[in-house]
Amino acid sequence: MVLFYIFLDAVKLDNCITPCHALTMRTTITISEDLLEEAMKLSGKLHYSEAVVTSLKDYVSLKKRLEFLELLFSKKLPHTLKKIKLSRKKSKWSS
Repeated sequence: MVLFYIFLDAVKLDNCITPCHALTMRTTITISEDLLEEAMKLSGKLHYSEAVVTSLKDYVSLKKRLEFLELLFSKKLPHTLKKIKLSRKKSKWSS
């Protein structure tokens, strides 16, 4: 029973910690000074780690959007330009 209560206390503690603090990781990487300065300038961040995190978030977001667009346009669309124009003429819309 004691272990069970300790586990519950750990869960309560985890709920109090914000996600960004719980999932941080210190690491060493080699980045060109020019590239890092440009990333800081474009992101508007004052510290190296903030610029790197912002750049990685932007990169991941961009890749996810590109994957979604590739998935969206990999399937054949149900309408073609010819079908759309034909339906407009039938319903007497202006073109």
